[in-house]
Amino acid sequence: MNIVCVSSSLCAALSGLGHNVLDLRPGAGIVRIAPLLGKFVPDLLVQQESLGPRTLIADLDALSCPKVFWSIDTHLNSFWHQYYARLFDLFCTTQKHWQSWFRERGIARTLWLPWYGSQRALVSWDERRAGLGFVGRVTPERPVRGWFLEWLGELGPLESREDLGFAAMLDFYDHSRIVPNESIFGEVNFRLFEAASCGCAVINPATPGLEDLFVPGEEVAVYHDGAELAHWAGRLRTEDLLARSMGLRARERVKREHLPEHRAATLLAASGDISGRAARGVDAQAAWWLTLYHLWEAGRLDMDADVLAKGLSALPVTEEVLAVLLRLRARLGRDEYMRLIVPVAEKGQYESSLEVNLAGGMGALRFEDVRLSRLFFLRHKRHCAPSAPDPGNTPLLICLAWARELQRCRQIFRPGFVFNPHKHLPASSLECLVQASEFDPQNMDVYREMARILARDSGWDGLRLKAMSYLSLRERTNWRLTLELGAADCRAFRVRQGLEELLHARDEALRQEQEPRFWRRLEAHDPSGRIRDMLKSALATATHAT
Repeated sequence: MNIVCVSSSLCAALSGLGHNVLDLRPGAGIVRIAPLLGKFVPDLLVQQESLGPRTLIADLDALSCPKVFWSIDTHLNSFWHQYYARLFDLFCTTQKHWQSWFRERGIARTLWLPWYGSQRALVSWDERRAGLGFVGRVTPERPVRGWFLEWLGELGPLESREDLGFAAMLDFYDHSRIVPNESIFGEVNFRLFEAASCGCAVINPATPGLEDLFVPGEEVAVYHDGAELAHWAGRLRTEDLLARSMGLRARERVKREHLPEHRAATLLAASGDISGRAARGVDAQAAWWLTLYHLWEAGRLDMDADVLAKGLSALPVTEEVLAVLLRLRARLGRDEYMRLIVPVAEKGQYESSLEVNLAGGMGALRFEDVRLSRLFFLRHKRHCAPSAPDPGNTPLLICLAWARELQRCRQIFRPGFVFNPHKHLPASSLECLVQASEFDPQNMDVYREMARILARDSGWDGLRLKAMSYLSLRERTNWRLTLELGAADCRAFRVRQGLEELLHARDEALRQEQEPRFWRRLEAHDPSGRIRDMLKSALATATHAT
């Protein structure tokens, strides 16, 4: 089979399976694939997501062969991958739990294709550093990782590195015994496979799909919060045989199931019957321009807004196209926006479209037209949500109404999209709440709702702690809220601070004669029981001191 690979790390593995591979690495930006093929006639195209600067293929619909896209950082790029994926016959993702999300959005042919490890010569256990080892960048945008490293530093000797090259990073793991891992949005990441390949005992967060890749407790240690992380770090440091055997088992699992040739074979097996699923013609053009718009909106594509508007305006007007045109026009100013939104309102265009009504309502709020904004929510209520309450007559209430509706419609977050309320129109429940906080920075309902929805998914711990801290400072007698804050602190590796909050919550519950309820409620936030053990130890110490 002739396979053209674009930015793919599986070229050697595909060649090793007996296929003729053309390895193309066109670099960042918009490219055309046809001129790069020469006389090579592909039977299959495989594009792997290039991290950092993006490679976008403009003429995919010109190829008659089946096409595969492998999304690597799905958890950070789903907001634009959902459109680019339409240009392919098969969409692969490294994250098992994201398959259903894409299927709900019309990407019917999806495949879980996790990342992989490598075969490494095994460095003797005695030649490895006895403490904890971590490689990863720490930035102000990732406060949880900073708290993670601070907590690791309290648990024992720690060596951490930033910005190592690939070979130097693997050498670091070769000489490490215990490697704690941390993920951004509950994803299975590179570090798990890299450290396991080197025979390290990996302490990994409890991420979806992990149990299908490694046996928890035997091949990797698994934690849910900072307290359970501390338990495993202490145990692996003192039980040397356990740490060594766990690392060896993980390494054997990589060799048996998680090498490049395993992923290449899985991909080829899934590619046998996928032809004809990729968008063609007008549908392909729409998928292309929607991809460009969402990358541009996120600040990841340097393109003139007028060029983008011209490309979108040349498409047949669908609800998707109209919604992004409204969002684009809102960025271009009030006059541009009003020239489009007023006819949409007057003619009743796409009255039953959530996306059009949301863009119309949020854009109207941007330009302080509350009456028009209310009209678009009422359109949505009339056609899609008759039981929804009246949105009210203020920007705050309208934002809260949309936040509730977007939760109902399961548009809760846009992971990876950095929302700026002064620049973007909200497109998720969380973004509507952030926008609401701009209209009323002191409103408790906004922060209460924000804290509630942020508890539904991992990766939002930093923002959730801000919201909960704001609430807790104003409701110090609410021991349930203080308990949740303490548990959230522990989950975000702020274990000392979390125990202080939990002690306060327990004291308040005791004062209100509700201590048994406190312990039952804590159990729901503490699946391993390690937070409870730490808290009881702290209580015993405090009792002994008095």
